[in-house]
Amino acid sequence: MRLRLRPAAGFSLVEVIVVSAVALIFFAGLFSIVIYVGDLVTDARVRLSALSSATERIEYIRSLAYDSVGTVAGIPNGLIPQQRTVTRNGYQFNERVLIEFVDDDADGFGPGDSNSIVSDYKRVKIEYSWNVTGATSSFELISTVVPRSIETTAGGGTIRVNVFDATVTPLPGASVRLRNTSGTSTIDVTRLTDAAGAALFAGAPAGSNYEIFVSRAGYSSAQTYVATTSNPNPNPAPIAVLEADVSTVNFQIDRLADVSVQVFSTIVENVVTESFVDILGLAMSTDVTVASGSLVLADTAGVYQNDGIAYIPVAPNPLERFEVIALATNQPTNTNVRVRLYTGTSTFTLIPEADAPGNTAGFEDRYIDLRALNAAAYPEFVLGIELSTANTAVTPRVDEVSVYYRESATPRSNQSLTLRGDKVIGATADLVPIRKYEVTTTTNSAGYLRAYGNEWDSYTLSFSGDVIRSACPQNPFAVAPGSDTSIEVEIGGASLHNLRLQVVSSDGLPVPGVAVKLRRSGVLLTDTTDACGGAFFSSGTLTSASDYEIEMTAPGFATTTLTGETITGARVLITSLSGA
Repeated sequence: MRLRLRPAAGFSLVEVIVVSAVALIFFAGLFSIVIYVGDLVTDARVRLSALSSATERIEYIRSLAYDSVGTVAGIPNGLIPQQRTVTRNGYQFNERVLIEFVDDDADGFGPGDSNSIVSDYKRVKIEYSWNVTGATSSFELISTVVPRSIETTAGGGTIRVNVFDATVTPLPGASVRLRNTSGTSTIDVTRLTDAAGAALFAGAPAGSNYEIFVSRAGYSSAQTYVATTSNPNPNPAPIAVLEADVSTVNFQIDRLADVSVQVFSTIVENVVTESFVDILGLAMSTDVTVASGSLVLADTAGVYQNDGIAYIPVAPNPLERFEVIALATNQPTNTNVRVRLYTGTSTFTLIPEADAPGNTAGFEDRYIDLRALNAAAYPEFVLGIELSTANTAVTPRVDEVSVYYRESATPRSNQSLTLRGDKVIGATADLVPIRKYEVTTTTNSAGYLRAYGNEWDSYTLSFSGDVIRSACPQNPFAVAPGSDTSIEVEIGGASLHNLRLQVVSSDGLPVPGVAVKLRRSGVLLTDTTDACGGAFFSSGTLTSASDYEIEMTAPGFATTTLTGETITGARVLITSLSGA
């Protein structure tokens, strides 16, 4: 009988890999725990060192005489550095010290303080921060220091800085820096405005030449200005602090805005107009009709339909982009006119909201901006005009509808221009205003300029050697806080005496399609306002005179005539029309 020996059992390769993976996960987790525990121990040790240093520091400050409790260049002023680096037990800490006067409401607050002293005692705040384990940590200690006797205003006053936004709403969280280098000691301290938009600097040493700088991330800035040879009459100038008095100053800042400028040498516009002479201009209609040159609801023996719709095809050619739809309407009480944009010839499909914002709900304004409509995707469309009434004895009327569009435009490349704001920061010795913002720059090869981070203001474009023949929007133009504002201008040569007319409605909207006549003895010039309500007159027959007459006629408006108008050099005139 043979004895067979069986080989000893072992681990397969797969088993070895699985066991190794499990072991690796276990030890990796264990290693992470060890590191985490080590970090906790280190952080506790560092925090204890920081606490010891901060405690010693605040006790040292409390041991000082009351009048000596203050920071270098701070209010109150003293010998304690506002910032310094501290090393303890081998660890480095950043120390920040804030010492400020406190107006305690126990004796009244602010203007209502019973003894008119708003610097009742001092508050000391010490912040320690460090970065040892890869993360920044910090803590604060706060204490109060009170005078041994009654509070006093001797030698000092208070500065209150109020910060508002463009709508004069208090702005919290703004940084207010107060600086004075003209006294026996330098003052340089920064506060954040509170919920009421105010920063209070109590106990400021009496004196003049206090400078103030106001800022906030993403916002414009404001400040006082020191008199210089280039700005001898600053506005606002540094302020003064009177002993036992409160000096109050107000500033406005708001979100920064971007400005885009496009300059052209020629712009060719055209218009498609439906005057409702008959119904031939309608592609299709339901319960509406044309009567006496107006689109109205259909009626039976003077009883009008409650609602109806007319479809008008719009297919301009050539087309670069659409501009605006202008409607001349008459809407009695309880009637309405609404416009929507469609595609199609016999079956009409609403253009999506993403392509024409506001189209789903429809447009009820007299002027409808079409610049967002992609002309390449929608080279033509159908205008749906909906009429409705809640009183079947009356009907709304549409007297005319016009669609303005651009056929072509030629950019003015590498064009030099000056962009200037209206806000001033002072005046020259000859009292010429010094603008807060004024820059001369150049457009790119496409006649385009993008200016970032502009303050809200009214801005004016100007060009050396050329005049603005048309501007959209009008120039000067307003830039709102946080906005992205665009302006397009056509510039060129002109006669010595010329007029750029901007016509707006009573609510400030540009009025396109206004027939304008400019006349005086021996002069008769005509033009029609463009999509932005502009008309331009330049002719050798225009001379310097103050007896020009301007007549303006437009559907839906009363004819307006201006007399005794002066044209000398390049005149810009903004005028308004009232409803008929």
